[in-house]
Amino acid sequence: MHSDRRLLLKSLAAAGLAISGAGWTQLATAANAPAAAAAAGDVLALTSSLSATAKDAALNEAFLSGVRTGARTVSHTAVQGLDSAPFQQLGQMLADGQSTVLVGLLDDASATLVLDMVRSAGGRVLSEQVHYVDNRAGTWAQTLGQKLALGQATPDATSAAGASTRVSFRCLI
Repeated sequence: MHSDRRLLLKSLAAAGLAISGAGWTQLATAANAPAAAAAAGDVLALTSSLSATAKDAALNEAFLSGVRTGARTVSHTAVQGLDSAPFQQLGQMLADGQSTVLVGLLDDASATLVLDMVRSAGGRVLSEQVHYVDNRAGTWAQTLGQKLALGQATPDATSAAGASTRVSFRCLI
């Protein structure tokens, strides 16, 4: 981006904050809102099974174990294929007006639907990463779940032959 254009955009953003009355204090408070919501609110963990194998279930359980070590209150929803019940539950949570942190490790198709629902309802996607993992990545999944629940930087997965695509995310709804 050209430096003059960047300066113009920064100036417009600063002027917009000043005119709207948001101010720097409110902006700083808004930046800390996800951390406050994670400390005070519930965490909803979403997982999906690409197949009904024990290895897939072990990966999801490792992720949930990590989320439980990083959060006080955790509820879990499993997305299974085309089952609409988890999406209906998420829709109800999006409409209830309570701050909730949503973390997940889903296949890419389920993650696309969930993240679109969150964005459409006015939720904030705080992080989103694509990983290529095999079902033996239990330790990595556990660390990932804990880091997402705590709002910390997430570890990268090592690619493996025959790996499946998974999407991890952290949202504020």
